[in-house]
Amino acid sequence: MRILEIVSGVTACGATVHTLQIAKELHRRGNMITLMGKPGAWVLEQARAAGVPTLESRMKRLPLRDLRAAAQFVRENRIEALLAHMSGANNFAVWLSRLTKTPAVLRAHAHTVHFHWRMAHHIIAVSEQTRRYHITHNLVPPSRISTVHGFVDPARLIVPDKGARAAVRAELGLSPADFVVGVIGNIIPRKGQIYLIRALPQVVARYPHVRVLLVGVVHPPRYGEQVRREAERLGVAQHVLWLGERKDVPRLLQALDLYALPTLSDMLPMAMLEAMWAELPILATFAGGDPRSDNRRRGRMAGSPQKPRSVSKRADRNPREPRRARPPCPQCTPAGARVVHSATASRKN
Repeated sequence: MRILEIVSGVTACGATVHTLQIAKELHRRGNMITLMGKPGAWVLEQARAAGVPTLESRMKRLPLRDLRAAAQFVRENRIEALLAHMSGANNFAVWLSRLTKTPAVLRAHAHTVHFHWRMAHHIIAVSEQTRRYHITHNLVPPSRISTVHGFVDPARLIVPDKGARAAVRAELGLSPADFVVGVIGNIIPRKGQIYLIRALPQVVARYPHVRVLLVGVVHPPRYGEQVRREAERLGVAQHVLWLGERKDVPRLLQALDLYALPTLSDMLPMAMLEAMWAELPILATFAGGDPRSDNRRRGRMAGSPQKPRSVSKRADRNPREPRRARPPCPQCTPAGARVVHSATASRKN
């Protein structure tokens, strides 16, 4: 099948990682897939390295130059379907669909009210909660939206270096005795990093060796400053490491003892699935796309992230012993990793 996959994200994030995985798998299965992205986008660099054909576009609707160029590509390459991810790409895809009479399928990674959802031929939601949201808020007919959960790429997550845990900790200035909590995802208000910071004093008071890694792009900058000021006000700034955007997340996961997701709203975060695959205990709120995806046997559901006591009560249950690094495999993984492995395997077949 001839497919033009479109994504508007520039940096590495859950949606762009997921887009890349789909592009690579469609390419592997013999489809004529081309990935369209913005100039300099991380996902295009990765796709080219994997042998997936790419196309650059600014995806501006006005003036019509970008739409006309994309329409010419669609016609010349006899594209049969458009598959779009993220708001800018979704918007661009539905107008491109109208211009070329090519079906547009949108991947719903977000809870947003927008007219483009109604213009799509079909929508694929990453969680059942997301599917219900678009039926209720965007009035999408149930027959035009389905749920296909996110998945991980095991090949991307396997770290063959058995010394990666110690090496990463040394690079970050962490000691073997530190209990390391990772929050991976763009540092934005919706992700709720500030609520974990507000819960941290109660944890640190009992376990002073706790360290929190904040991994991701800060947007907007004023939110990052707000989180920094809050950490300083509460006297826990020295327990928080700001790592910014990282392209070695699989290595970072090896250094963690706990993955935290203090989100106010999320669909089905890729970072949490990857943490489950890496056998990490999960501290998450009920605000995710599907709480059942959390590793209940090793995870801790924190309820409302806006209640520091609720978060800290679960975060400080037992941060005494750093976990031992173990290579993930279907035979030895605990419940969460087995869930992700089974789901991933089913999508490969």
